[in-house]
Amino acid sequence: MNTVVLMDCEQRCAEGVLYSLARNGFRVVGLSAEIRFPARLSRHLSQWYHSPLLSQGFSNYLAFLQELPERGPLIPSGDLSVRFLSRNRETLERAGFLVNVPDPEELERLFDKWQCHRLCRDQGIPVAGTARVQDLESALMACRDMRWPLLLKPTTLAGGNYVRVHSEQALSEAFFRLQKTIHRAQLRINESGLILQEWVESTMEDNWSCDVFVDRSGRLQDAVTIQRVRTSLNDSGYPTSRMYCGRIRHNPLLLERTRQLLEGQQWRGFAHVEFIHSADRDEYLLTEVNPRLPGYAYLLSATGHEQACYYCRDLLGQPYSPPPLQPPQNRDRKILYFESLRYPGDITDGLVNMVRGHLGLKPFLRSYLEALGPGSRVIVDHFNLRDPGMTFYLQVLNARRFLRKLVLYGKRVCRSWMAGRT
Repeated sequence: MNTVVLMDCEQRCAEGVLYSLARNGFRVVGLSAEIRFPARLSRHLSQWYHSPLLSQGFSNYLAFLQELPERGPLIPSGDLSVRFLSRNRETLERAGFLVNVPDPEELERLFDKWQCHRLCRDQGIPVAGTARVQDLESALMACRDMRWPLLLKPTTLAGGNYVRVHSEQALSEAFFRLQKTIHRAQLRINESGLILQEWVESTMEDNWSCDVFVDRSGRLQDAVTIQRVRTSLNDSGYPTSRMYCGRIRHNPLLLERTRQLLEGQQWRGFAHVEFIHSADRDEYLLTEVNPRLPGYAYLLSATGHEQACYYCRDLLGQPYSPPPLQPPQNRDRKILYFESLRYPGDITDGLVNMVRGHLGLKPFLRSYLEALGPGSRVIVDHFNLRDPGMTFYLQVLNARRFLRKLVLYGKRVCRSWMAGRT
C-alpha cells in the first residue's frame, strides 16, 4: 500500500479527497497545524502529524518535512502550500517526496491576478478592465480611465477579499483598509499586491469554474466545469468565491480557454480557474487561477473526478482512467451540489441573507426542489455514511461555532440595550 501525505488537513478540500484516496488503496497521512479538525476522526486517515504553520515561514515547515518519518506524494490543499512546494521542490524530491506543481515562475504568472490579467490579454482571453495599484496615487489615476463601480482586491488572496467602491473617496478608504489586510503578520507571506478592476454586472449563476488536473508531462488529464447556483455573500450582499450550491455542467468554451491558458504556461498539477459571464459583453471573462483543488473537492471525488488520486498515481507511475474530457451530451446536467451541512453553509447563511434582504426565498427553495426532481443526483457536503467519524464531528463543530456566535450576538444585543438605558 502506497503512502501519500496530505497537507493542510483542516481545510475543506483535504476533507473532500480523503475517502477518494483511501478507497483507491492509498494509506493517507495527514498534516495539520491544528489539533482539532474533522479529518482527524476520519476512518480513512491512517496517521496525522502536528505541523508548523506555513504562514509563519517556509524554512520551519521544510525542516519539519525533512524530519517526517513518512515519504510519498505530497498533496497540497491550499494556495500557500503550492507556493511552498514549488519553491522547495528539488529539496523535497531529494528527501524522498514526490511533487507535481508548476515551477515558481509559471506559478506566479497565473496565480498573481495582475500577471494573469496581462497574460490573458496577450493571449486574447477576455478579462475585465484591470489596473495595477502600487499606491493611492496610482489607484486614483487609474480609476479615471475605468468604469464605475470598481473592485479593489489583493492579487494573491482568496477572491472574496475585495471591496466594491463607487467614488474616489470610497476608493481611498478601501485602499488603506486592504493595505492593512495584506500586511498583517499572518498574510504577509502571501506577498500580495493590489489591483483595481471594473465591476461585472452578473447574477450568482453567471459565476463558473473549471477544475483540472495536469500530469507531470503537461497533459490535461481531467477537467470539469461547474456553474454556481448560489454563493456566500458578503455583508453588502455581493457574491464571494465560496460556492454553496452548484451544478456540474459541461461548458466546452471554458474548457478550451482553460486548456489554452495552462498549456501555454507549461502548467503542472491542479488548477481551479474562475470565470464570470458578463451580461453587458455577452462574454465569459476569466477572473483568476488558483493552483489547488477547490474547497468543494468533495463534489469532484463523489462524481468520478478523483483528481487527488490521479495526482498520486501519476507521480507513482501507476495507471489511472479519468472520465472523458467531452462527456456525452446532457449526461452531467442533473448533478447538484449543496454545502448544506456546514456552518457557515448554504442553509445557515441562506436564512441570514434572506433576513437581510440579499436573497429571495423562491430561488433558494427552487434549487432544493430541483434536487428532488427525477434523474437528479445530489451531493451534500459533507455527508458520507462510509466515514461516520468525520461526518459526525463536522456537525459537532458546526454546533459549537453556531452557539459561540449566538452567545457573541446576545452579548452585543445586551450591551446595546444597556447603553440605551443609560
